[in-house]
Amino acid sequence: MNILVLGGSGFVGQRVVQGLREYGHQVSTPSHQELDLLNVSADAAQRCLQNQDVVVNTVGVMSRHAAILETVHHHAPKQLAIWAKQAGVARWVQLSALGANAQHTVHFVGSKGRGDGAVCESGLEVNIARPSVIYGRGGVSCELFIKLAQLPVLLLPKGGQFVLQPVHVNDVAEGLVKMVMQPLPHGTVVNMVGNKVVNLAEYLSVIRETLHGKTPLKVWALPLGLLRPVLPLTNVLSNGILSPSSVQLLEEGSCADGTDFAALLGRTPLAVEEFAQVA
Repeated sequence: MNILVLGGSGFVGQRVVQGLREYGHQVSTPSHQELDLLNVSADAAQRCLQNQDVVVNTVGVMSRHAAILETVHHHAPKQLAIWAKQAGVARWVQLSALGANAQHTVHFVGSKGRGDGAVCESGLEVNIARPSVIYGRGGVSCELFIKLAQLPVLLLPKGGQFVLQPVHVNDVAEGLVKMVMQPLPHGTVVNMVGNKVVNLAEYLSVIRETLHGKTPLKVWALPLGLLRPVLPLTNVLSNGILSPSSVQLLEEGSCADGTDFAALLGRTPLAVEEFAQVA
């Protein structure tokens, strides 16, 4: 098949491209200059979409600017999916986020939810992947966690008692490749989660013990009441990585039933304890 991968040079996208090419597919990965999702050109999109069978959208951005999130996650995919249908593309595979909901007040997951809904209404056959926190070498947030885990003591909000179900980037990429090759019914959403629920403190300690070979992490609790006043500043300094919204998402948790994901993979997803073995 001819497959267009949006975000093909990214953390997840480059692994999807590699996996598809290993199966012999012809994969196109337009650069930012060739297809700018902040300012989508009809001519550029038509050149990229010509003769494609499937589009895989792996694009995701972190930003403190709501307009950027809305453009990249919602408006651009919506328009591209319409043009893809006109160009004769048959299917669209969408990388979203766990908890994506068009009505959510956090712009990241809200824009992801609106984008999911828009591509589903395009007339294409659509499958949607919604991963939990993705870990693996090369991810911006994961590399930050890896650096933090080297410290013997960490001051974490609420002592890091936020529940997560981290999923390895290789499993997410493999799941997306299988969605391309073994399409599910239109509108199917697969929650991509690892096989173990941990809290943030445990996650960091596992990284510390397995990747760095160090003793378990010691955690001191930072009351959220003390953290919240500085979050607007950290939002600017981190461009949305540490912000009121990211703390809200941590409080909501990032867990789901992984039965459908395990069925898609044909095996149990990796656990965080296996990080060092596959990193």
